[in-house]
Amino acid sequence: MTGALALVTLPAVPALAQVAFPYYRGEDALQGLYAQHMPALARAFEAQARALTAAVREQCTQVEPAMLLQVWRQTLQAWLALSAPAVGPVVTRRSQRQIDFWPMRPPLLQKALDGQPRTLADMARVGTPAKGFPAMEALLLAQAFDARTCGYLTLVAEGIEAEASALRDAFDRLAAHDWTEDEEGARTAFAEWINQWLGGLERLRWIEIEQPVQRARTAGQGRPPVFARRSMDDNLAAWRTQWQALRNQARLAPGQQDAPPQPGRDLIPIEALLMGKGQMALAQRWAQAIDSVDRALATLPARPEGDEWMALSATMKKLTALYQQDIASALDVPLGFSDTDGD
Repeated sequence: MTGALALVTLPAVPALAQVAFPYYRGEDALQGLYAQHMPALARAFEAQARALTAAVREQCTQVEPAMLLQVWRQTLQAWLALSAPAVGPVVTRRSQRQIDFWPMRPPLLQKALDGQPRTLADMARVGTPAKGFPAMEALLLAQAFDARTCGYLTLVAEGIEAEASALRDAFDRLAAHDWTEDEEGARTAFAEWINQWLGGLERLRWIEIEQPVQRARTAGQGRPPVFARRSMDDNLAAWRTQWQALRNQARLAPGQQDAPPQPGRDLIPIEALLMGKGQMALAQRWAQAIDSVDRALATLPARPEGDEWMALSATMKKLTALYQQDIASALDVPLGFSDTDGD
């Protein structure tokens, strides 16, 4: 699937680190996250959102819906790479609610189309379940577009682009923040990141995967699960992109066992924080639990059945339990809030 991020297959975790890891402060982790990691993701999302707006504006009435749907997919992947987990401006701006609210509400979308909004100011009066990625997906899956639909699609794309630009600007400003001069702010931001990482994992595991399966089973009559995206290919791509974004902040990259990430230059993942604290055994358990999720996602068939979804969720749940029981406390962070920008 275009836009999906490939999972990284790593070798077996060594029993001991090959080199000594430095002790990382919370300020070091925040510098790596907000100055090195997030700005590039925000810029990539903004660039893709601009491409989406241009494609819809210029080609809506001239090409097959499938062509625009492909650009939508690429933009969605860039958004998910930025928003898993939701941190910083994604939380404060409530971006997930603004541009990726689901389930989409068909009656509200039809009402919005009938209202024929002409500007983004008009769109401010349209409810979020009729905007953003889910609404655009529903319209792009239609057989053909008329002028009214194309006008609405353009406004939805412009709304996504506006949010992408606002996020890019906010992350750029945050990149310049000196966390060493803001002890209280650093403490709060570090706790937010650690909590939001868990929130992002649970949003993926429970909200996006297990809950729809459980609801379908409760409904009975052979009803299929209703996931966030209309096609299973798009759901699988979305899950893998979100997981890859989460693991980038959690697991050492290839080669970093021998060349630890450097403060002020690299993203410092959670595994490195543990190793910097001398928590080698815990870091190894953490890496192994992450690798187990890697394998579960990599081996998920193209058309999973209910038991296969539940097995994936169970593997992720083990990672959640390890995080709640050992990881957060090892990082001296109480777990009190997470995924505060959820739907």
